[in-house]
Amino acid sequence: AGTGGGGTAGAGVVEGSGRPAGGPDRVARAVLACLAVAGVLFAVQTYLAALLMPVSAAELAARPGEQGGAFYATVDASVGRWLHDLVAVSKAIGAAFAALAGQAAAGRLLFAMARDRRLPGAMSKVDAGSGVPRRALLGAALVSLVAAVWAARRDDGLDQLSSVVNVGALTAFGLLHASVTGWFWIRRADGTPSVPRHLVVPLLGLAVVVAVIAEASAAARAVGGAWLVVGLVVLAMQYRGWVRGGGMRG
Repeated sequence: AGTGGGGTAGAGVVEGSGRPAGGPDRVARAVLACLAVAGVLFAVQTYLAALLMPVSAAELAARPGEQGGAFYATVDASVGRWLHDLVAVSKAIGAAFAALAGQAAAGRLLFAMARDRRLPGAMSKVDAGSGVPRRALLGAALVSLVAAVWAARRDDGLDQLSSVVNVGALTAFGLLHASVTGWFWIRRADGTPSVPRHLVVPLLGLAVVVAVIAEASAAARAVGGAWLVVGLVVLAMQYRGWVRGGGMRG
């Protein structure tokens, strides 16, 4: 949509086409396409690495200390040191940018939850000049800093940290699967539910998530369980206040 007579493309519209630039359906399809491509590339990479591995899987399983660098050992033996260094640099740069994106996403999530009164309202404030949720970003950065310092002080810190992070994410995914079934089958919020889409697939996904969490370390399960209990207690208190108030508080 233009402004005045200038024909300037409005927000959310592809210039010159009149078509929306995005939307929930298009974003969902893009996410699924990216997941499919990433999954295929990962499977191909793993298969090629298995073919080129200089030692057998049994030998590698018997020497856990060498598993972390197994891919680099394979590259050294099959291609050369130059590719080893290139992969290491690419991995370091990619991890840095991924961490920045993850930090921003965490801050935005805290901001959204605070805006919906699920977290302290101070985190819902945005910077007057840039519109950035500065307090939420700093809160996410503080949590990341504490976790990084804790991990750095342990010999197995990286393994423990990655396990805790994975359990936290998997717990959220498990609750997401359960919420799909609850939304469509218990609340009947969006018309007639579909058995394959709204019951079978979420329950299968939940089963996979629970199986993966069961194989995590005891420390990770303890931390994830503690956070889950805290979240459920906070949710119960908020729900109690909502019921007493006669509706959702703005």
